[in-house]
Amino acid sequence: MLISGALLFVVNPLFNERGRHVLFEWVSHRVTLEAVVLGGMAALSVMGIIALFVSYNEIMTPNKLLFLFSKIMPQFAVLLMLTLRFIPLMRIRLGEIAAVQASKGITVVSGTIRERAKNGMLYIQTLLVFSLEEAIQTADSMKARAYGTGRRSAYHHFRFRKLDWLAFCVLIPAFVFAVYGRIKGWGTLAVYPIMEGVGLSGAETGLLIAMICFVGFPAIIELKGAFRWHTSN
Repeated sequence: MLISGALLFVVNPLFNERGRHVLFEWVSHRVTLEAVVLGGMAALSVMGIIALFVSYNEIMTPNKLLFLFSKIMPQFAVLLMLTLRFIPLMRIRLGEIAAVQASKGITVVSGTIRERAKNGMLYIQTLLVFSLEEAIQTADSMKARAYGTGRRSAYHHFRFRKLDWLAFCVLIPAFVFAVYGRIKGWGTLAVYPIMEGVGLSGAETGLLIAMICFVGFPAIIELKGAFRWHTSN
């Protein structure tokens, strides 16, 4: 995340000379304040998107997906779970197959191009056979357990507690207000043709507080847990 953000932050002022406020000149190249601000905004946006997907993969486990959709759409829940874990699982299996084949002297990092291509196709063939066999075993197991034919029980129980209702009451209004403020155009910074001031109005300040509450709520929960852990010890 930091590397991607730093790359965008540096690249934009190097290739973009637009702007009225010149910070300095370097080898006949104008570095403007507008280009730096726009690069910072792009960097923060990309870092936020990466953090969103990383956090989703860390939080939404297959058990949680099954818990949310298994009762109303069991087939869709299984399909969604398999789709989301397809690429990571294939990469893990391919690494295992490569390690086993390398112990037999079959590798794709040495030899002629024809030999490496042949060994690579062997990797893929083994991966497909392995995946199909496991898929058949999973389907037979689900059929034997009568998955999707009746009410499903789960090993992991996720219960909605009072603290969850409190979090729900905080997050939903903050999210709705943030969406409303975005529709109204609050909190936007126009860089071109003339850069606006960075001051916030009353409504924009409220929007910023709502966004901080919504985005920073998980961090608040983690800090609360860490504080209770240290004080209990």
